[in-house]
Amino acid sequence: VRHVILQEMLDKIYKAFDPSHRDIKARYQAFHEVLSQIIPLLKPVMNYRQKLLFKLELLSLKWQYVPLAWFLNKYRYRSRLLKNIALNKPSKHYSKYMLYNSTRAVKPKTVLFESFGGKSFNDSPQAIYDYMKTHYPDYHYYWILQDVNHPSLPDDVHVIKKGSKAYYNLFKTAQVWVTNARLPLYLKKKPNQLYIQTWHGTPLKRLANDMKQVRLPNTTTPKYKRNFYRATQRWDFLISPNAYSTDIFQSAFWMQREQILEIGYPRNDILVNHQDDADYIQSLKSSLGIPSHKRVVLYAPTWRDDEYIEAGAYTFDLKIDLAQMQQALGKDTVVLLRMHYLIANQLDLSGYEGFAYDVSNYQNVSELYLMSDCLITDYSSVMFDYGILKRPQLFFAYDIDKYANDLRGFYIDYHEDLPGPIYTDASSLIHGLKDLDLLQQQYQPKINRFYERFCTTENGQASKYIGDMIHNYIETQH
Repeated sequence: VRHVILQEMLDKIYKAFDPSHRDIKARYQAFHEVLSQIIPLLKPVMNYRQKLLFKLELLSLKWQYVPLAWFLNKYRYRSRLLKNIALNKPSKHYSKYMLYNSTRAVKPKTVLFESFGGKSFNDSPQAIYDYMKTHYPDYHYYWILQDVNHPSLPDDVHVIKKGSKAYYNLFKTAQVWVTNARLPLYLKKKPNQLYIQTWHGTPLKRLANDMKQVRLPNTTTPKYKRNFYRATQRWDFLISPNAYSTDIFQSAFWMQREQILEIGYPRNDILVNHQDDADYIQSLKSSLGIPSHKRVVLYAPTWRDDEYIEAGAYTFDLKIDLAQMQQALGKDTVVLLRMHYLIANQLDLSGYEGFAYDVSNYQNVSELYLMSDCLITDYSSVMFDYGILKRPQLFFAYDIDKYANDLRGFYIDYHEDLPGPIYTDASSLIHGLKDLDLLQQQYQPKINRFYERFCTTENGQASKYIGDMIHNYIETQH
């Protein structure tokens, strides 16, 4: 039993002082006296660790030679990385990045963009990219994507595959980083690199430091918050869409007020600038084959991780009854279904051709907002972006009792602050859709209050603001 306990203790020390941890030196300084007393007790099991450098590191701690232990730990780390490179392991590009990042100079006029971890070519990073490419064509622009053959890419986009050698080289050398989500913690920003975090929505559910409890696999609440904090410390500036979000971001993301750019989201410029452009909206409808005279209903629910069943089962779980909806709304209405991509793969719309359209893979959701006459959602932050248009919103919360605990974790009062009615069954929802003009009239005061609280910062110039800001930064660094 004693042998097992000692072995477990040694394993914990081995993991605690793995060279990949960023705070090894601080751990040495905090625990070296305790370790000097514990390590002699581990002698019976020391031979089970056949790694000489680790043994020497422990002996250094035993005699409280902290600088030597720290040197050996760093040497272990470098040896591990060099081994990955020499053996041509899949992690070789990462290893080279960790070894040589500080030795590569930043290249002027180089800007990298990433959206949702490389999954997409869209959102605010794309809006900024489009503006900059037009107004500052002499700069070097790169997009990081998991799929270099992404279907929505224009031909002239310079794509870098995520995880490739070029990916790591780009993060070493790009003068400006623009992303809308967190980056891996191992990517180190240099002092002369500018990182603009656009984020991706007005907060509805509690974020990061404001979360009471984190329910995610392979992490704990303290660990999640610690890693999130480390991620935000690299952000030079964070874009905010409104004063409400600015207050939340300061608390949730540990941000200083002067770091937050309260200018509206670049992705929403298109909503402000084209909401009354009938020709533009008609061109969008035509691209999907939607007749100009038909009313468009957009359904964009929240992803629910307990509703995926199996192939062919999702139509049953759609909850909105397409057959009943088609019968009630007649031939003058079409429904756009914007589902999570995992569910979209199982979406069967056979028999509803010309009425229901699967737009789950449509890249620019803002264009879907412009096409639609109303939005059906539930617990999604899409309500804030759609609020810019002041069009009817209906909230289909069929499982609201199940989500009662989650609603208490929202920043807003779900029952009082929404700009539209809440429905808990499909029949009531369809009844509300029958007369959108009446619904608009009934909820106009709430729609206006919602707009004043969340949407007045949006002026259609956010992309220009950030693009010009990046330009000024680049030019002053010469």
